[in-house]
Amino acid sequence: MSKTILSFIHKKIINTKINASVLDCFFSLLILYISTKTLVPSHDIILNKNFPDAVIKFLWLSSPLLFFYFTLRACKLPIFLCFYFVCLVIILLSFANNTKMSLTDQPLSYNDIVSTVNITVAYRYISFKLLIVGVFSVLGGMALVPLSKIVIDTRSNYIFIIFLLLMIFPYSFSPYAEEIFGEGNGFANFIQDQARKRDVVYFSWDPVGNVKDHGLAMHLIQTSVRKSVPKVTDDERNAYLNIKKNNSSQPVNYKTIVYILCESCWYDESHFKDIFKPLLSNGYTGFRSISPVYGAGTANSEFEMLTGLPSNSNVLSGIIYQEYSDAIKDNSDSLASSLKLKGFNTYAAHNNSKTFWRRNVIYKKFGFEQFDGFSDMGSLPQVYARNKKPWQWQADDYLLYNSALQKIKESHADGKNIFLNLITMSTHGPYMHINDSGEGVYSYELNEAIERLTQFTKELEKIDPDAVIVIYGDHKPALNKYFYENGVFPSSFFTKTGLKDEDFEFKSGLLPKEYGDVPVLIKSSDKKKVEKVVTEAKNKPFFCTTAFIDKNFIHSGLVAFNYNLEHFCKEKDNVYDKKSVITPSWIYSMALFEN
Repeated sequence: MSKTILSFIHKKIINTKINASVLDCFFSLLILYISTKTLVPSHDIILNKNFPDAVIKFLWLSSPLLFFYFTLRACKLPIFLCFYFVCLVIILLSFANNTKMSLTDQPLSYNDIVSTVNITVAYRYISFKLLIVGVFSVLGGMALVPLSKIVIDTRSNYIFIIFLLLMIFPYSFSPYAEEIFGEGNGFANFIQDQARKRDVVYFSWDPVGNVKDHGLAMHLIQTSVRKSVPKVTDDERNAYLNIKKNNSSQPVNYKTIVYILCESCWYDESHFKDIFKPLLSNGYTGFRSISPVYGAGTANSEFEMLTGLPSNSNVLSGIIYQEYSDAIKDNSDSLASSLKLKGFNTYAAHNNSKTFWRRNVIYKKFGFEQFDGFSDMGSLPQVYARNKKPWQWQADDYLLYNSALQKIKESHADGKNIFLNLITMSTHGPYMHINDSGEGVYSYELNEAIERLTQFTKELEKIDPDAVIVIYGDHKPALNKYFYENGVFPSSFFTKTGLKDEDFEFKSGLLPKEYGDVPVLIKSSDKKKVEKVVTEAKNKPFFCTTAFIDKNFIHSGLVAFNYNLEHFCKEKDNVYDKKSVITPSWIYSMALFEN
C-alpha cells in the first residue's frame, strides 16, 4: 500500500510542470529578500518618507545580484542551480567579509578576491569544517539538477531574460558608465547623475561606511574599477634591481630633511599671496607645481611626493593608500625606506586620526619607524586654545610641529639624521560662508597655519640651520564658488553652478594641468641648489618635483625618481596627462608589490 502511494506521488512530481517565468519571479523576490539580510542595506524602506526613492535605491544596490542570477539563466544553466549558485555566493561573500572585518576592521574588496597575494593569505583560514561544508554544498547543487526536468522554459522567456539583463546592466555597473558608454556620452552622464541623486556613489575615503550605506555587492563593483596589482617579468625584475643597486650608493649630506604637506595651502599672484609673506621673507623660495587632485584626495599627492610614481596613471587607480594598502609590500621603495637604509631616523606625523586614509598601515610599509597622530600629541596650550573660533573644528598645527621638534631634538641627541613627513590639518575644509564665498574663513585659517609654520621654521633653524624643508600644498581648497567668481576657474570648467560650493559640478575630462596648480616652497642654506630645483621643477607634476628635489639634495636612489628624470621630467613640453601614464607598470610592481 505504502509503495503504491509513494509511486503515485513520484509520478505526480515527475508529471508536474512549472513555467520558468514563475520561478524566475519567485527566485528574484527571494534573492532580494535574502540580500536585505546579508549584502544589501534596506534602511527601513517601508518606514522611509520617500518610499519610491528608497525602493529605487534598494533595487539599484541589489542589481549586481540580480544581474548574476539572470546571467546564469542566460547561460541556460538549470534554473534551480542558478538560484543555488547565487545563494552560495551570498553566503561566501558574507562569510569572507565578516572574517576580514573581524581581523582588520576593513571590508572585503574586489582586489581581495582577484589578488593572488590575498588568496595565499585567505587559504590559511580554511578549516576542515569549511571543507566539509564545501563538499556538501557541491553535493547539494548536484542534487538540484534533476529538479529542472519539471520546469518549462520557453523561447519567449529566454528573450525576456536577455531584455532584463540589458535593463539591469547599466545600474549594476554604474561605476563603469564612462568606460562602457564613452566619456561625455549622454547616457553615461544620465547614469552618473542618477547615481549622485540616489546616493550610489563610492565613498573612497570610508570603505566601512561605503559597505554600510551601499552594501557589499555594490561595494565590490565599485572597488573593481581600480586597476589590479601589476605584474612583472623576470627581465623587468632584474632590470629594476640593477638600476636600484647602481643608484643607492650616494651619501646624503644633510642631517634634517622635512617634507610638509600643507593641507589646502594655496596662493597665486592675485589671491592670498600676502598671507605667505612670512615664509617668503624667512628664506623660502616658491615655485609652482601640479597636484594630481583638486579639493580632496590628499593621500594621492603625498603618494607622488614620497614615491615618485604618478597617482593618476593607467597602472593604479582610486585613492592608492586606501585601495592598495593590503597589497602593498613591507619595505616598499619610498623616500622613507631609502633614507632609513642610509641610517636616517624616519618619522611621520599628522594631527588627525592615524587611521585616516589607512596611513597607519601604509607608513609602516613605506619605512617610517614612528607615526604620531593627534592622540599622541598632547593638549593645545591655552594661549592658542582660547583664540579658537567656533567654526575651527580642525586640530591646531602647533601640535604637529611641537611633536616634530621634539623628535628632531631626540634624533640629533642620538647622533642620527632624520627624515620627517608632516601632514597638516588646520586648513582642512569645508570653509563656512560668512557673508562671502568662504574666503574669509579660509584666509583666517591659512594665516594661522602660516604663523605656526613660520614659527616651526625658526625653531628648526636654531637646531639645524642647514635643514632642507619642502612645503607643498596638496591641492587647491574646495572654494568652488570663490574660484568661479574670481576667475581662478573659468565658467567652462563647470556643468552646473550655484550659491554653495557643493552646488558646483565640474565637467568630466578636466586634466590636472587645468585644476592642479599649487605652490611649493623650499628652504635650504645651499641657495644654488634651491635655485636649480626651482628652475628644473617649476610647473612640473609632483612626481617630477620630488624627483628634482631628490636629485639635488637627497640622493635616495629610488628607481622611480631616476627613471622619470631620465625619460620625461626634463622635457620642455609639460603635458601632465602624457607624463602620468609613461612610468611603466613594472616600476610600480617592483617598488610597491613584488618582493
